[in-house]
Amino acid sequence: MTVTRRQFLSSTVAAGGAGLSLGQVLRLQAANKIESTNDTAIIQIWLGGGPSQFETFDPKPQASVDIRGPYGTVGTAHPGIRFCETMPLTGKVIDQATLIRSVAHSTNGHFIAAHWLSTGYAGTNNVASHPSTGAITSHFCGPNQPGMPAYVLLSEEQTRNPNIGEVMGTGHLGSGTAPFTVLQDPFRSPFGHEKLTAAVSNLQLADNVTLDRMSDRRTLLSHLDRIQRNRDSARTIARMDAFNDVAFDIVTSGKARQAFDLSQESEATRQLYGAHRWGQSALLARRLVESGVSFVTINTAPDSLCWDWHLNIVNDDRPTDGSEGPSRGMDISGPPLDQMLHALITDLADRGLDKKVLVVVWGEFGRTPRINKTGGRDHWGALMSMLLVGGGLKMGQVIGASNGNGEMPIDRPVHPEDVLATMYRHLGINLNAHTVNREGRPIPLLPGGEAISELL
Repeated sequence: MTVTRRQFLSSTVAAGGAGLSLGQVLRLQAANKIESTNDTAIIQIWLGGGPSQFETFDPKPQASVDIRGPYGTVGTAHPGIRFCETMPLTGKVIDQATLIRSVAHSTNGHFIAAHWLSTGYAGTNNVASHPSTGAITSHFCGPNQPGMPAYVLLSEEQTRNPNIGEVMGTGHLGSGTAPFTVLQDPFRSPFGHEKLTAAVSNLQLADNVTLDRMSDRRTLLSHLDRIQRNRDSARTIARMDAFNDVAFDIVTSGKARQAFDLSQESEATRQLYGAHRWGQSALLARRLVESGVSFVTINTAPDSLCWDWHLNIVNDDRPTDGSEGPSRGMDISGPPLDQMLHALITDLADRGLDKKVLVVVWGEFGRTPRINKTGGRDHWGALMSMLLVGGGLKMGQVIGASNGNGEMPIDRPVHPEDVLATMYRHLGINLNAHTVNREGRPIPLLPGGEAISELL
């Protein structure tokens, strides 16, 4: 098969479903980037669907049974703070994290709430009107290392949770800030040398072109291009080749390829994170930020169906395809979440990455105080809990508190814009910055909010 230079340049990475080559995306990222020397990163663990504050980080053991739910509690490393009984490992390292028990907003709609937490703007239902935190990071910071994407979205699939592709997207910033979306399970489909190209959709080669053939064609193209080089300006061709060299490295043997290779980790480390998608995704996220990615989101969907517990917060053996609603309760979902959080908190600290990397663990809202008639909890934007880890911030704190029934904050309300302001501050992004929409109008980075002072 004959491969032209144009075909080679289009055989690299498609980002965010935009159909752009990696070379094109790198040029767009360069055009969008505002220089930053701040070597920091964020890992966002997205518990889409709305995790219950009661069954995670703010149980109410003294409340009536219809409020406290079916689970007991466990002590933690923070005196007087208890977690749901399914979160014992995270409780042991909570002194290395900050727990916020008073996050609140005013909507119970999945899309609007997810958009609010991802962008700082509530927006309207099913319309993604603003760029996500990941896209903002790509725009203002770019990657921390050459040859790496700036923003990676780890999401096994998006069809059951279509808001992810929208609210975690680019908004008016466009394709140059799109995430490199990985739709595979790193546990079931390890990103080893022999499987990487096939497994990682964003590193997919076109038309059965092997790495060896690409290497051969690179030599050939260097000769064929001499004629064209004589016709083009040296400055233009040099700039073009710089981007395409990076693209070639990412697809073949560059830093990105190494970062995705989980086989380089010891078996002990793999086991620490757990033999499941969530754990191995967290390990992959650590490898990516360590290698120069600035922002990684782990979307726990489609397993996140379990977080939307309208029907039952205890596993009830409904079909796993979700045809009769969420079937996996906290007894099923709690342990892998607990393991991945404990592993990531521990590993980042052990590797000296706890100042560089900020971990943000949250979903779009909490759940209703009372168990409903089907044994579940419904949407509740008035109160949710979240974790922040690392980022060189003050850890070992509990910020805010909820009332005895877990209904609302009674101390230190925190809003999504405050959390995002804290994230941007960590990344070195000026909170007074603006982006420009498609009509040329400046849009504030956030409509309000301040970095959480207790963390600074």
